Amino acid sequence: MGTHFRRTCFLLVLAAAVAACDSDADLGQVSAASMTEVSSSAGDPGCAQEEPFTPFDTMDGDNPIVMQNGRVIELRASNKSKCAWGRISAGQPGEEVWTERKDPTANEAEGPLGHTKIDSGTAKFTQPFKNDGRVMRACGKVQGVVECTGWF
Repeated sequence: MGTHFRRTCFLLVLAAAVAACDSDADLGQVSAASMTEVSSSAGDPGCAQEEPFTPFDTMDGDNPIVMQNGRVIELRASNKSKCAWGRISAGQPGEEVWTERKDPTANEAEGPLGHTKIDSGTAKFTQPFKNDGRVMRACGKVQGVVECTGWF
């Protein structure tokens, strides 16, 4: 699937999720999370969520992914700090997100890293973790179903 097509699909789904918010309070929580991209505890030392972007060109899958129930799992990254983190949006309290990392030639992944759950609102970020020459992905668990982005 082309990058332009994935990006367009993501933006359409995100717009639908924002429109589906049934109160201004929910919309405010999504906006605040998107602007700050801060999680509740620290990840790797030296990591920061500076100048974040969504890497669309991933291996073995898409980023972001839209789960069957409309939840969005996304890997976010910073070229400045060389770190990445996961995000779940359009979700509900109790739904989970985490990241995993591995050497690009390895089969085994390190993780879950930064495992967290939505405690209120509709979005949540993990802590940021260093890439250090490795690839990373974000995973989410919603209603017992686990899905992960492609590796970046």
